[in-house]
Amino acid sequence: MPPFVARYVPLALSLALLPSLQAQMLGTNMPPENPAASYVSQAELKLPAVSQINGKLDYAGGKMNSAEGHNFNGSVSVPVGKAFGFQADALYSSIDHEDFYGGGGHFFWRRPDLGLVGIAGGYLQRDGVDTFQVGVEAEYYLGRFTFGGFAGVGGISYANAAPFIDTNPTRFVGRVSLNYYPVDNVRVGVSGETAYEDELVKGEVEWQIPVRGVALTAEVAAGDHGYDHWLLGVRYYFGGNKTLRDRQRQDDPPGLMPQILQGLGLYGAEFNRKGEAYLAANPGAGSLDGGGSYGFVLTGLSPPSAPEPPLVYPLPYPGNSGSSGVIIAMPHP
Repeated sequence: MPPFVARYVPLALSLALLPSLQAQMLGTNMPPENPAASYVSQAELKLPAVSQINGKLDYAGGKMNSAEGHNFNGSVSVPVGKAFGFQADALYSSIDHEDFYGGGGHFFWRRPDLGLVGIAGGYLQRDGVDTFQVGVEAEYYLGRFTFGGFAGVGGISYANAAPFIDTNPTRFVGRVSLNYYPVDNVRVGVSGETAYEDELVKGEVEWQIPVRGVALTAEVAAGDHGYDHWLLGVRYYFGGNKTLRDRQRQDDPPGLMPQILQGLGLYGAEFNRKGEAYLAANPGAGSLDGGGSYGFVLTGLSPPSAPEPPLVYPLPYPGNSGSSGVIIAMPHP
């Protein structure tokens, strides 16, 4: 070992360890110069579940299972104390000229440096069909990754019964998701959903552009029974100037209404496929009407065949002049 190393390294280590050794000799740890100031500083660094009243508005349009779709979403989030938050969601969609309206809410606990746990639910309806979902949601933040999940129950109710599918299903719905932020203003996500025993895989990209609060979005999805969709959109965030990653960890959680709408479309694709097969096997039994896979209803069901009604003729009748009453002529078989 070189002489200068042998001489100065032990001295440097001794100086570095001196405060610790001194504290051990005194039987106590050396307190900070101002404990109160240190405590307040740590408290201030702990962020609330929702940083301030905030929200978002967005539009996404494209093809939704081969039908033209236009979707308008909005959310508003408010703090509830420091550890909790509440968010209200709303949605209006026009798909193949059918109108959908719905709303929902989230109540959650969150630590922006760790994750989120809460309950969420929503309801959506259009003429002839309505649907809901309610369950538990969670997120876990790990560096540039966000892991998410939802587990609950959903239901759909069609106005008309159908002989080929359950038109009032109430079943498990769930979602797992992974979002990655390669930079603070770009999110790339993938998710898998199960709804009413059907499966859906979805990919998303969101980029917050240099215009304050404005982001561009794109998503594609494919699922069982030939379901697919693609959507392009624009989103506006209000309530502070932040990076996209900070907005989605300190302000509002993802809205629930698109998940409910797409769950209806996924089950509608099953309705569509089974309905087409049924009508092919039973010509004249009826027709499918409305909304692409987003809420088909079976209409025009033919009633069971019935004998022709009797023919009633008022008198006088040829060959029966002078009589009173009516003659009932039954049709020939």
